Amino acid sequence: MAARRRRFVWAVAVLAALGAVWLVWMNRGDEDPVEKFCAEFSHLLRVDQLSFDVNPSDDVEARGAMDRTARQFADAAAAAPPEISADVELLAALTEALSDAVAETSSREAFDRAAALIAAQDPFLEHQDAAAQRVSDYVTRNCTAAPG
Repeated sequence: MAARRRRFVWAVAVLAALGAVWLVWMNRGDEDPVEKFCAEFSHLLRVDQLSFDVNPSDDVEARGAMDRTARQFADAAAAAPPEISADVELLAALTEALSDAVAETSSREAFDRAAALIAAQDPFLEHQDAAAQRVSDYVTRNCTAAPG
């Protein structure tokens, strides 16, 4: 009788565990969009911070850093809530354009690289500062932990 009871308790425990796993699995897409964006943006800041240690004269490092930042910006743009998605997409497109300019030029040709970076940024000049300010304001309001 005790063995049967243990098996029953064991079976109930296994079913409960499977039920909990199933609930977590089914609700994984229900992550709060603001939290998802904040997590992606936080990751973007960490990726971008790593770029500060890159030697701009090392083309392989510079290209890799720009590519990583552009890819992470694209991930943040994909997760951006509707109210700032256009701004984050603009900044992601700017970052991708800058990454392409670095990929297509050599650090040994400083003038050519500078010209390519300026040309890549030119289509975004009119809107990039306002977009960056709106994204910064949004992140400050929604992604920064409240003091406490």
